[in-house]
Amino acid sequence: MLTNLLSRIFSRSARPARAVDRQAFDAILQQGFGSQNAGDEVAAEKLYRRALDIDPASVDAQYLLGALLGKRGQLQEAAALLQRAVAAKPDFAEVHAALGNVYLLQENKQAAVASYLEAIRLEPRNASAHSNLGLIYQRDNQHEAALRCFARAHELAPELPVPLKNLTQERIALEQFEQALVPLQDLYRKQPDRFEVLKCLVLVLRGMHRPEEALDYGRKARALNGTDVELLTELGVVLRDLGQLDAALESFNTALALQPDSVLALWHRSLVYLLRYDFVRGWQNYDLRLVSADLVRRPIQYPAWDGTTAAGRNILIYGEQGLGEEIMFASCLPEMIAASGHCVVECLAKLETLFRRSFPAATIYAALPDKSVPASVRDIGIDAQIAMGSIPHYRRNNRTDFPHHRGYLIADPGRVVHWQQQLNALESGLKVGISWSGGSLLSRGPVRSIPLAKWGPILRVSGVHFVELQYSDCSDEINELETNSGIHIHRWQAVRNNYEDTAAMVSALDLVISVDTAVVHLGGALGKPVWVLVPYSPEWRYGIAGEKMPWYPSVTVFRQPRYGEWEPVIARVAHRLDAATRHNRVG
Repeated sequence: MLTNLLSRIFSRSARPARAVDRQAFDAILQQGFGSQNAGDEVAAEKLYRRALDIDPASVDAQYLLGALLGKRGQLQEAAALLQRAVAAKPDFAEVHAALGNVYLLQENKQAAVASYLEAIRLEPRNASAHSNLGLIYQRDNQHEAALRCFARAHELAPELPVPLKNLTQERIALEQFEQALVPLQDLYRKQPDRFEVLKCLVLVLRGMHRPEEALDYGRKARALNGTDVELLTELGVVLRDLGQLDAALESFNTALALQPDSVLALWHRSLVYLLRYDFVRGWQNYDLRLVSADLVRRPIQYPAWDGTTAAGRNILIYGEQGLGEEIMFASCLPEMIAASGHCVVECLAKLETLFRRSFPAATIYAALPDKSVPASVRDIGIDAQIAMGSIPHYRRNNRTDFPHHRGYLIADPGRVVHWQQQLNALESGLKVGISWSGGSLLSRGPVRSIPLAKWGPILRVSGVHFVELQYSDCSDEINELETNSGIHIHRWQAVRNNYEDTAAMVSALDLVISVDTAVVHLGGALGKPVWVLVPYSPEWRYGIAGEKMPWYPSVTVFRQPRYGEWEPVIARVAHRLDAATRHNRVG
């Protein structure tokens, strides 16, 4: 590709503005291009500068040096050179594309888009411009536009690895897994030793929660290229999903030996440590979640609380993850409230009143969409801030640091009485809440969830009244179960619509049985008995082994014996529930 560009540059009809030794000038420029093509960018830069000394008005020299400097991160000089080249020769498509790259690195999005669009207008078959324009749309969550750009780039340059990977990743983001998988499988049949195809297959199959197949392709890819940090990281995640934690750590560590600052490798390795309850090493890089491009940046930044003394200081603690995480990390709030001068807690709106009741000594407010801090909170005078998920780094470094609590959240007493009356109106027997589905495709929902139809052995235990605790409407699934089996599940819309009613219902129940959803955290935080059914390699908070988790003493964990096998888990829970029913208590 560079060779083709070189021939186009030196075939241009434009001539220097002043008399120069054209033959010497062309020789220097060609020598510089050859050095760059050979990977010697230092020598290339020196030669391009010599060429510019001979002819400062040369568009070709301006372009080659500007593009090289942009690649090397010398963005200000690169932009100046490329802007001069554009002004002198506005129909030079490659200059517009190179200038777009510099603007992109400078985070001047609007100018980058304009440059790429002009490059494409001048040269519609410029694959790089299409691909890089797609990156901007991708960052702006304009996924359909990004997909079109990546598809066009791949169509124009099917041999290039970057457009193929970009296209694959965008289809994953749009959950178009089959559309991504089928063409990759076709490419694999034609080119079984093409590294990028194998790596993309790993990405897609991991996203489809088919880790055994992903591992097979990943090992083939690693045999071709064992130094690709992205592949090693993806392979580590696949191995973690399969519960092969030693092998996962080996893959992450190999990636980090090659690239010590790889954010993804550090992040995923931290999750393996946390899954093993190796908290000291796990928390070390857990804050890397805060660099995610998906997070809304906080408009007001207070000094970070670093775990040193909190006495006499007003500390803002803000949630930045999901509902379950905010409930779980709130277990640290009593200690923070006791240790500080005053705590201000920003939480999800559905937790606001529950947190106010549970932590009356703190100021609680619901997070605003832009994460701005209300004036009433600013008036308090905030001395420091910390993300809620970062507190355990200073408070939970071994199992003994976790308090043996009986619940730290308090449901609305009046609502609890109301739901107790509703449950008491049913026939005698245990009142058990159930939740069987949670998460999305991208958050391992299919791995965590169990179709209601598979719950038969549990739901057929006599002397139990089951209550739905799903967050989404599952009426069709429940109606189908009742039609096919005659099993009845009690439902109250208010429990789904209002989180205060959800908390009160959980408090009124004898037991909650759930897959990995936020209701597990809610039940554990309320101190209620919860039985949670988790995959072979669950989310890190459940640990990799054992029936207990340190966050919630009242939660019992039932684990898959092998990846994907729910039947033994269902049988164990049914047996335990039957025993509890005969004793009319959850033991």
